[in-house]
Amino acid sequence: MKPAFRRLLAEVHGGAGAVLGVLLFVVLFSGCWSLGAEALQTWARPPLADGGGAGLSIGELLDRARERGMAVDDVSLTLPVSEGEGIGFCQGRGPCSLSLDPLTGLPLPERAALTILKDLHKSAFLGFPGRILVSLFGIALFIVCVSGLVLLGRRWRLPWSPRRTHGARAGVLDWHGVIGSWIFPWLMLFALTGALSGLGALGTVTLSRVAYPGQPSQVFADLLGPPPPAASGRPLVGGLDLERILERDARDFPQFTARRVKISHGEDDAATIEIGGITRGLPSTALFESHLYRVADGTLLAARSATDHGPWTRAFIAVQPLHFADYAWVGGGWSSWLRGLHLTTGVLACLLCAGGLHLWGLRRQAVATWSCVVVPRLVEGVCGGLVVASGALLCFVQAIPPASAGEDGAGRLFWWVWGGVLLLSVLPLRRRSFLSPYLGLAGGACLLAVGLHVRAWLGAGSWSSLAVDLTLLLCGALFCRLSWGLARSSAPHPPLPGRIGDQNA
Repeated sequence: MKPAFRRLLAEVHGGAGAVLGVLLFVVLFSGCWSLGAEALQTWARPPLADGGGAGLSIGELLDRARERGMAVDDVSLTLPVSEGEGIGFCQGRGPCSLSLDPLTGLPLPERAALTILKDLHKSAFLGFPGRILVSLFGIALFIVCVSGLVLLGRRWRLPWSPRRTHGARAGVLDWHGVIGSWIFPWLMLFALTGALSGLGALGTVTLSRVAYPGQPSQVFADLLGPPPPAASGRPLVGGLDLERILERDARDFPQFTARRVKISHGEDDAATIEIGGITRGLPSTALFESHLYRVADGTLLAARSATDHGPWTRAFIAVQPLHFADYAWVGGGWSSWLRGLHLTTGVLACLLCAGGLHLWGLRRQAVATWSCVVVPRLVEGVCGGLVVASGALLCFVQAIPPASAGEDGAGRLFWWVWGGVLLLSVLPLRRRSFLSPYLGLAGGACLLAVGLHVRAWLGAGSWSSLAVDLTLLLCGALFCRLSWGLARSSAPHPPLPGRIGDQNA
C-alpha cells in the first residue's frame, strides 16, 4: 500500500471515528440493549405464583382483558416467544397497553424505564425523522470499519499476543485491530441492515407519492395488505373461537409459527382474524407473513407473504429480521445460538468503538490545550456515563418493586446518573481519568443486579431463566477487568490550560 494512500485511509478512519465515535457508541450500546429488551422485561418482574396446569385459553384471556377495560372487539395480541413472556394486548399500531400471564391471567408489570435505550436506538425520541437520523450512522459505521480493516486487518493473525510490554496504548491498539478484524462480517451486517432499515422506509414514503399520485397511503396497503372487510351490522353467531382457527392454521401451514393475532369486528358476523408469524426458511417478519380468516365459518380469505413481492421489496423485508436478530425463520434450534452470537458481536463492537475513542483521547491529551483535554473528557463522560446509568437502572428495577416506586423514578435515575457522570467528567479540578472508576461502578452494578434477582427468586422458592443473569454476570466481570487494567496503566490528566487556540484540532 502506498504511503500516501495509507495516510489518507488513516485520516478517514480517525476523522470519522473522532467526529461520530461517541454517537456510534451510543447507537451500538443501545442496540445491544434493544436485543434483550423483552428478556429484560421478563427478568425485571418479581416472582409470581405458578398457576399450574396448561394455562388459560386465548378466549379466557380475552375475557380477563375485557374485565380490565380493554376493548377486545378490535385488538391485536402478541403471542409469547419464550418462557416467562406474557400475551400483549395492543390497540391499533401503538405499543401494548396490557400484558397478561398466560398461566394465571394476572397482569404483568411493564417497566417503562427499560425501554428508554430501546427508544433511543429506534428513533432517538424524534419519531420517523429520528429513525432516518439513526440509520445514517450505519453508513458511518461502514466507512470506519472498511478503512479500519485495510489499516489494521493483518492483526487478526495475533489474537492472543498483544504488545503488553510496549505500554497500554500499544496493547489497546492491538486488541482494537484484532476485534475489528474478527467481527468484521457482523459489523458489516449491523451497518448495512441498520442503514437500509431506515433509508428503505424513507425511500418507500418518498416514492409512494410518485407511484400513487394523490393516494400515497396505497403503498402501505400493497406492503401490509388491504384493511379487513367492513362490519356487516349483524351479530356473530356462535362466538369467537380463536383456538379452533389457530389449530387449523398450524395444521394447514406446518412451516408457519404464529406470532401475532389481530381481531377485527369481534362481535360482528363479518369478524375476521389475521394471524401473523414467521415462515421457516424465509427471512421476513409477522408484518409481511399473515393469514386472514373469517370467524363465522373459518374460511381462509387471504394469505400474504414476502414471496408475493418483487426482489427489491423482498430484500428490504429480509433486512428487518437480520437487523433485529430475529432468527426464528432459520429453524432447527439455531435461533437462540445465532441471537446470542449477534449479541456477543454487538458487545464486542461497543468495545471496539470504545477502544478507538480511548486511543484518540490519549493522542489528543498529549497536547495540553483546552479542546484537547476537554473533548476527551466529554467522550469519557458520555460513554462511561451511559454504561454506569444502565447498570444503576438494572439495580433499581430489581431493588424497587413496580408498585413501590413509579416508573418516573427509574427514568429520572437513569438521566440523572448519566448527566451527573458527564458533569463530573468535565470538572476542571480533577487531574486523573475517571474511566476506571466508571467501569468499576458499572461492573459492580451488573453483579449487584444479578445478586438481587437471584435472591428474590430463591426467596420465592422458584427459579427463572439464567440467560439474562449469565449475560449480566459476564458483562460485570468484563467491566471489572477493564477497570482493573485501566487503573494499573492510568496516568494523571494534564491540567486544564487557559483557553487558547487549538492548532491540532
